Amino acid sequence: MKRLRTLAIVGTAILVSCAGPQHAAATPTPSIASASPSAAAESPSPIPPQQRMETSLPVALEESAAAVAGGNLYVIGGLDAAGNSLRTVWVFDGKTWRAGPRLPLGLDHTSAATLNDHVYVAGGHSFGTDSGRFFRLDGEAWTELPRMHHPRGGHTLLSANARLYVIGGNAALVNVGPMEVYDPVSGVWSDRLAIPSPRNHVSGFVFGANVCAAGGRSPGTTRVDCFNFESSTWVRFPDLPRATSGAGAATLDDGRALILGGENAQETSISDQFARLPNPSSWVAAEAMLIPRHGFELAVFQGRAWACGGGGQPGLHPVAVCTSVA
Repeated sequence: MKRLRTLAIVGTAILVSCAGPQHAAATPTPSIASASPSAAAESPSPIPPQQRMETSLPVALEESAAAVAGGNLYVIGGLDAAGNSLRTVWVFDGKTWRAGPRLPLGLDHTSAATLNDHVYVAGGHSFGTDSGRFFRLDGEAWTELPRMHHPRGGHTLLSANARLYVIGGNAALVNVGPMEVYDPVSGVWSDRLAIPSPRNHVSGFVFGANVCAAGGRSPGTTRVDCFNFESSTWVRFPDLPRATSGAGAATLDDGRALILGGENAQETSISDQFARLPNPSSWVAAEAMLIPRHGFELAVFQGRAWACGGGGQPGLHPVAVCTSVA
């Protein structure tokens, strides 16, 4: 009996020793990928959208000007829904809008630009009267400077080569040909060669050593005329993909130009055109403009071109919406 008990004990021990390792081998090994705490941190950051909605203006307006200085975006003048020329200036710091220093007079179809971190405003229409007045924003007050030689509205004011250039526009319903240049050192305006094809409601941008006027009317056109300030000659850039007037144009920080919106050639509908000029050889049509409008100026703020206000339909239909493009 002792021998039988001994054999039984030995047999049981052998069974236990064999079963143990088999059970351990069946335990699943944790996945290295799922156990890594840094996997989420290594994921690439999302790419900002090419176009996006921004904080709307406090009020609806169109035919306004826009510029950036001192880390703020300025939307200046314009028309309200009743057709009044506005003195209002709206200032955006990246978070909220506030009312800025009011213009000395109501202005619509004016244009703004930034030189030496100061906002300048030139020309426009004031309750139907053509203006040649010229202002600089100094802190919280507007300083009036020498008037332009040619009152006009629907033009573009561009900052380049340490000067300000005024191109296009009309006065008494007649298109103004001469380009004017302001030298802030001498404080003097001078007339330069007239734009080859005078027109109003142009969209202005700077491309290298060129100040350019794109589109315009009447009639609506695809034409792009650029003044080269190094050679003092006008040059023809590639035509826009589609005719437009009252569109917004700007030059991004990387040197690319773009144009957005406007009215079609017949001035019967709003254009959703969005085109880029990566080089002087051709425009590249991009996706349709987010919230198509006319009657606004683009201004580059925090690395994006902002379009605030404008008209949602031909004629007088102001909106408060703001969008941006990168």
